[in-house]
Amino acid sequence: MLTAGIVVNSNDIDVPMAYLLDQGFRVERIFPADSPRSATLSGHGCRVHLETSSIADADSVIRLVSDDIDRARVERLVDGTSIEWLPAHEPLVLPPLVSEFVHTGPSDGWHVGRAGMQYRDLVPDRQGGSVIASHIRIPNAGPVPDYVHFHDVVFQLIFCHKGWVKVVYEDQGEPFVLEAGDCVIQPPRIRHRVLESSDDMHVVEIGYPAEHVTYADPSTRLPTDVRRSDREWSGQRFVHFVAADATWTANAAGWRSADTGIRHGTAGVADVKVHHLAEATAIFEPVVDREFRFLFVLDGRGSGSVGSRPVDLVESTGLVVPVGESAELSGSLTLLDVSIPTS
Repeated sequence: MLTAGIVVNSNDIDVPMAYLLDQGFRVERIFPADSPRSATLSGHGCRVHLETSSIADADSVIRLVSDDIDRARVERLVDGTSIEWLPAHEPLVLPPLVSEFVHTGPSDGWHVGRAGMQYRDLVPDRQGGSVIASHIRIPNAGPVPDYVHFHDVVFQLIFCHKGWVKVVYEDQGEPFVLEAGDCVIQPPRIRHRVLESSDDMHVVEIGYPAEHVTYADPSTRLPTDVRRSDREWSGQRFVHFVAADATWTANAAGWRSADTGIRHGTAGVADVKVHHLAEATAIFEPVVDREFRFLFVLDGRGSGSVGSRPVDLVESTGLVVPVGESAELSGSLTLLDVSIPTS
């Protein structure tokens, strides 16, 4: 039996979405999370799929979204009306990496994204659509209007930069708090929810690929009854790095690093480290082919170079080191270092 819905085009999907939510509809999916341009809502026995569009559809075209088809098709009725059937679940696409230098300042533009959270884009070019890096903040303390959801994604990191945030994850026990310096990975399709935050809470979220669908899952109740620390999602285990328990390793150049355990937990899908530079100079080797390398200043001030380009570094600065280039950074800095071999 087909489960279908109606597609509605709008210049700004926030307007019809707010109206439908007031009428008792609920969100099933929203895409992409940082700047939504499509969403599916259901209620009153029907489904509405909202799409951002500057051009109104002709009355002779009806689009229906179905869970039961995997490719689009068009049917023409005898009166000339076109019925377009569209699959409800988009396949995950992994665009090839377009590796380019990026230097994002600490105050580049903020906008409102999913669940009212504020976003700014740390890698505006998305490296050809391969990777998204978002700086996300919640200005005011209290409950977060989130819902149980999951992401169709290959890799996703949540690193708490400032303040704290209370979260809960499928099969990972009771809700817990991420403090500044802590991080988790969200394995593909793990159910989770943001519950509460401090004032001025900031996280850095990195996802591969850049555009991926977020699905609501109202049927799953969190926390789940059983804690399964050995469970895998697409070959990845849930990783929770706690900064207060970190082991720091010094190197000959005088700076220290902490391994988050994410390389092991993802079976090599990504690697995440934190570095402390106490007025030392860190030299990062040339980035290998098809690898995304991202550095984010968590604290401090310094300077350096990426390839032949000079860079100034202050808190909340983001850098992408392109393939084939190295970086040399110095100062009193704490750095988040993320590598994703996109091949």
